[in-house]
Formats: sequence, structure tokens, C-alpha cells
Amino acid sequence: MPNSSADEFLQQAGPRLAALVGELERCASPVEVAWALCEFSGPALGLADCVVYLLDGDGRTLTQQAAWGPKRAASRVLESRIRLRLGQGIVGHCAQQRLPQRTADARRDGRYVLDDQFNLSELAVPICIGDALFGVLDSEHPEPGFYGLAHEHALYAIAERGAMRLRALAGTADTAPG
Repeated sequence: MPNSSADEFLQQAGPRLAALVGELERCASPVEVAWALCEFSGPALGLADCVVYLLDGDGRTLTQQAAWGPKRAASRVLESRIRLRLGQGIVGHCAQQRLPQRTADARRDGRYVLDDQFNLSELAVPICIGDALFGVLDSEHPEPGFYGLAHEHALYAIAERGAMRLRALAGTADTAPG
């Protein structure tokens, strides 16, 4: 994808990520962090949608906590929430493996879980630091092959900043979930 919003973001990553960190520092809860990540990522990267799943207290399931795009019914209100087990769907695999998962055509990926509407491309990036998993930053797009390496790098950098704030909110890395 030539000169995408993700490429432009990466060219100016330093100051843009610093602005995100400033916004995250004002977040007083994990759910506020989730909303801040979505509200930053969607416009900054020109995404069709963006959803944050946070790891539940049981350490085995992820629940949608925030969204940017069609799933968002109103200001910081989700239309509906999906809950996935670790290993379930592209998001669950991302969380289980703690590695980004990018699919160019969901019709050919048996892990795809339908949410509010069918999309062809999906990119899921773990929100983690080391072995401490906090959740997944996920985006879907109606065009096949939409996400490139620049999108993956940009979302990963954004998710990493979110993980740092979530770790701080948890108290220490030792008390982090996952």
C-alpha cells in the first residue's frame, strides 16, 4: 500500500507517540487506557475500525472494552461486546502467542470470528510487556490485503505504550495479569 497513513505515522512516530503517552498518563483505569488507544489509533493510522480487548481477571479470556469505528454506538459506548478465550480467533491466537497476527483475507483464515460486520483483512497486536499480557489491539478492514508491515509496526508501538500504562496502573510488573 503506497504512502499509507501508517507510513506517515512511522515517519513522525517520536512526537506522535509522545503525545499518546501524555494522553495515557491521564488515564486512571484500564478501560480508560483501552479507549485512549482506540481513539488515538483509528484516526492516526486511517483505520476503518479499532478495538481493544483486555484480559479478564481469570487470565483465560479477553473482552472487548473499547472501539473506534462502526462498533462504537456513542461516545465511549460499545454496540455489543465479544468475549474470546485465549487461542480463539485471530485475536485469541495473538494473545496466546503474544505475537502480531495479520490476515490478508479472512475468507481463507478459519480463525476469523465475525463481529459486527464481515471484513476481509485483520491485524491483531498484543498489548504486552515481556510475559505480562494485558490485552490485544485489533483492527479490521473491508479490503483484502489492507494491512502491511507499516501498520503492524505502528500498532505494535502504540500497543507497547498502552502496555506500559497498564503495567503502571497494575502497580508493578509482578501484579500484572497473564
